Amino acid sequence: MIVVLCAMKQERDALLKLMSDVKAKKNKKVRVLDTELNNTFFVGKIGNKDVAVSKTGIGQVYATISTVLAIQKFKPELIINLGCAGSLNDEVKIGDVVVAEKVADWRFDAIDWPRGFDSQYTAFLCDKKTIRIMKKLHLDTKIHYGGIVSANEFIYKKSQNNDIKKHFPEALCGEMEGSAIANTCFALGVNCSVIRSISDDTLVNKNYHAYYFNLDKVCETAAEIAAEIIRKY
Repeated sequence: MIVVLCAMKQERDALLKLMSDVKAKKNKKVRVLDTELNNTFFVGKIGNKDVAVSKTGIGQVYATISTVLAIQKFKPELIINLGCAGSLNDEVKIGDVVVAEKVADWRFDAIDWPRGFDSQYTAFLCDKKTIRIMKKLHLDTKIHYGGIVSANEFIYKKSQNNDIKKHFPEALCGEMEGSAIANTCFALGVNCSVIRSISDDTLVNKNYHAYYFNLDKVCETAAEIAAEIIRKY
């Protein structure tokens, strides 16, 4: 079983379109801030692989809750965190895809705990098998491999970029759930992959306009690539 966790409906629904024999399975009731409960997993197939996909809700807390529920219910061999992200690198363009080698919480700052992708406390390695599969695929989309950072913040201010670049200069993109999911998977001994399609450039003024404009298309791109990985995993 492979579980795919997406923060938003658009991200989840893009993958659901590529699944067959889909059935909804309720999990423990979770109180959420929006109108659609995130305790429903949709179970089906991609190729000959059993897949469960869920909308976790936005942010690190709901991502963590959904990861724990998914591991308890399905005991997956892999959890994929799938969705969109904002570019933090001039070479990473809108429509590109980033596959994480490491994920880190860029806001986590404790005494004597170093901030950076080398930290043993706040940075987590991602699944190497996923990366090997990705590198064998022949895709039209440009793929980048490297570090992704997360925090409970939509990145759109210069001050945020400055803080990230100070501690994570090699970061390729930023989002809000990946590090929490990777941390939870590490704690519970489950392989984790974070795959993000670029919806906006965080260095561009009012990048949230591009985020909304590009969201549906980049979600489709991310879902198509995730489906290819799942078929070959």
